[in-house]
Order: sequence, then structure tokens, then C-alpha cells
Amino acid sequence: MTDDAERTVNLRQDDSANPSGPGAAPPRGGRVADHGDDPHVYGRRSRLGSPRTVGRDLLAAGVLAVVLAALGLPFAMLWQAVTPRVEYVVLDGGWASAQTYPEQFVEGDLVFAGIGLALGIVAAIATWAAMRGRRGPILLIGLVVGSVACQFVAWKIGVHEWEQFWDAVRRAPVGAHMWRPPSVLFVELDPAAAWDAMRVGNFTAALESLRLGALAVMALAATFTYTVCAGWSRRSSLRTDAPE
Repeated sequence: MTDDAERTVNLRQDDSANPSGPGAAPPRGGRVADHGDDPHVYGRRSRLGSPRTVGRDLLAAGVLAVVLAALGLPFAMLWQAVTPRVEYVVLDGGWASAQTYPEQFVEGDLVFAGIGLALGIVAAIATWAAMRGRRGPILLIGLVVGSVACQFVAWKIGVHEWEQFWDAVRRAPVGAHMWRPPSVLFVELDPAAAWDAMRVGNFTAALESLRLGALAVMALAATFTYTVCAGWSRRSSLRTDAPE
């Protein structure tokens, strides 16, 4: 064999050194790596970004509830701004409404419920679209809890404004005109009283101390909207990255 032929043979790649060749030995452990279903091969990423577990779903539901509860402040500000107020006149030893039967007495509840209805629908649609990888009953629970917390925060802010108004009325001079802030009238929420009633077995009194009234509107609207979205889903898991 000539020198040129020997150089040609030595320059050829050894088939046994190529791991993908026909004579390649399996990797250590006897298993051949199969990346066909790996979502991270060649830059592809899973839509979930992390494996779906109950713990992660609970965390997502908790974050959603906290975010919705924080919306209670702008909820209260909007409610206080758009609801008509009742005009009061300070009298000697008391006060009286400037109108005999003002409609504003019930408009506070109606506006509060209307804002909760709209916000519940928007919150459900936004949750369905933004948290696709966590769709399911656990996320729905977070949506309900957050909706109730949102309206509860707005209601408590309204109660604070209500108490400040009456304190100002007591200090106001006779003949002064003041405008009462809106309030939610048809709500009776006292968890301490409900617990005391349950301890003695009086469940009727306990339920009377837990009347949410308008505080449940946002949660009902969010639950209905989210359920409708789930009903129109083509996938049993409700996730867009799952097979149909």
C-alpha cells in the first residue's frame, strides 16, 4: 500500500466512534435517549413552563385570590365616586334627610352589585385566558374566594366612610348640609357572632350572621362565567396544551 493510500484510510472517520452510526453502542445503563417528546429540545418549551401539580395549582389559586382582594380598593373608590349621595340637614339635636324618600338609599346596594357583576365577569374571562395551564376546580375556588374578598374589602372601606360621616354630622353646626356616602344595607356579616351561635347549636342564628347579600354578586358572576368558558372548551382537561 502506498503512502497516499495510507493517508486516505487514516483520514476516514471511524464508524465505531460515531454514536449515531449503525455500530454505535448504547449509552451507559443500556437505555437509548429518545428526545422525540422532550419539549425542551431545539429550543421548544412547554406551555405550562412547569409540571402541573396540586401544590402549584393551589399556589396559583392563592395568588389569584390575593390579586382579586387587592382590587377591593379601586372597587370601593369607583363605588364611592359613581353612587349618588343622600343629602342630610343637621338639626338641633339630630338630623334629617333633605328628601322624604330618596332613591339613593337603595342605589348604594344596586351600584355595588352592578360593579361586582361586571368585575366578576371580567375577572373570570381574564383568569381563563391568562392562566391556561392552571385551569380547573382549584383555580375556580381561588376565583370565588378572591371575588368575595374583593367585595368584602370594598364593603369595609364603605363602612369606614359611613362611620366617619356620622362623626362629622355630630360635630357639624345646626343647618349644615352634608351628603351621606353610599352603604350596603342588605348585608349582615359577623363571623364572631356566627361562631358563638354555632357553638351552642343555634345554626339558624349562625346563618343570619353570615348573610353576604351583595357581597356574593361578584363571586356568582365569576363562577357562572368561568363555568360557561369551561363548557365551551374542547378539551376535558381545559388546558390548551393538552390533546383534544
